[in-house]
Amino acid sequence: MDQKTEAQRLKLYYEGFNHAGTTEQLQQLYPGLGDDRNDPDYPQALNDATAFLVDIIFPLYHKLAYVYNNRLLHEVLSSYEPCLGRMLTAREIYDSVSVLAPYASEEILRTIGCRSSVMKRLLEAFNKHDYKTFSDVIDNASCDLRLVSSIGEDIWPNIKYTKDPEEEQIIGELDAVASLLHDVGLPVSDTARELSEATEPFFEGGDEGDYLQLLTKYNRDMFDWLCQVYSDDRKYFKLKETRQIDPIILAGGGSLDSDFHLPKDYFNILRQSAHSDEYFSPHPDVLSAGPEPLERLVNHLAQQGYIENTVNAKRLFAYRFSGCMRPTCVEPLLWHGRNGRSYELIYLVRNLTERASYAKMRRFFTGVEWVKSNDSSYAIGAENRLKRYIQKLYPTLPSQL
Repeated sequence: MDQKTEAQRLKLYYEGFNHAGTTEQLQQLYPGLGDDRNDPDYPQALNDATAFLVDIIFPLYHKLAYVYNNRLLHEVLSSYEPCLGRMLTAREIYDSVSVLAPYASEEILRTIGCRSSVMKRLLEAFNKHDYKTFSDVIDNASCDLRLVSSIGEDIWPNIKYTKDPEEEQIIGELDAVASLLHDVGLPVSDTARELSEATEPFFEGGDEGDYLQLLTKYNRDMFDWLCQVYSDDRKYFKLKETRQIDPIILAGGGSLDSDFHLPKDYFNILRQSAHSDEYFSPHPDVLSAGPEPLERLVNHLAQQGYIENTVNAKRLFAYRFSGCMRPTCVEPLLWHGRNGRSYELIYLVRNLTERASYAKMRRFFTGVEWVKSNDSSYAIGAENRLKRYIQKLYPTLPSQL
């Protein structure tokens, strides 16, 4: 590929990237989505959750998907070797590539070996949805299909069709060669389907309460996951890409480092009574202090090695001590107590909760040696540095040993 063609390719790439996740594109992909988010008759919680989906989740997803599905796809395709077995037919090539995002489709078609004039005719026929001409060009121009067949054999078994045009539109626009991206670690195919499931109540109507619960949970889990994916691969992103992606993450309350953040209204988020057995009731002084001390405590515990230094572990720990923003996974959290003991955890439960429940503590956490009885008395054995840190965060909180 000569320099001029490469420059043209990058220009087209950035034009597409700038458009990905914009209001104009979202309106095309999700007709009517979010039209009622400022309706005064809607509950404020529903308006807020919808705004987060439309203004944060969708733009962030589309930006990330565009990078993975286009620029990184170009690098992935270069690793393929020509197929030595059966060549794909023109129909198989046309059908498999037709369900991919436009830029990805062109990248794969360009792996067909032929003269530039033939490639121009192929792309024109494909873009006009003219299968007959597309097939005639391949059959009559002696095209080398070995490389495109190698790629096609990889993606062909994974292509799934649907009769639902709305579903097909979403997947077709977002889901560019998911199987080629497994090494990158972004299962775009599954995410596209999750997006369609999350937005389904908007398309079909439904109970507002049920939809709010679904949307709030989806927003929380998807945002954390997208931030983690981006954090893991951020070193591979170009400056023009990070300048557009970073502000979306920050606007959503995310972080560009390993720190974990809670929204300012964290304690105002309605707890779900159906899950009251999954969390401790926070001490009134913890609630009155607001979410910032809890956020700092969670980050401190991760930095000190008490819990894993991941967004998911931090989110789950905060949920266990608040009941707010329930994660999808609420399995027992691994606690790395000093010398394998539970004293620091007992101290936290004893001081930060309104009614210390050590039975819950044993269900919520694993990885430590539990005491047999009189849990409260073991709080005195907690590390003094942790005690002082908690007392600094919550100066009005009575120290209970």
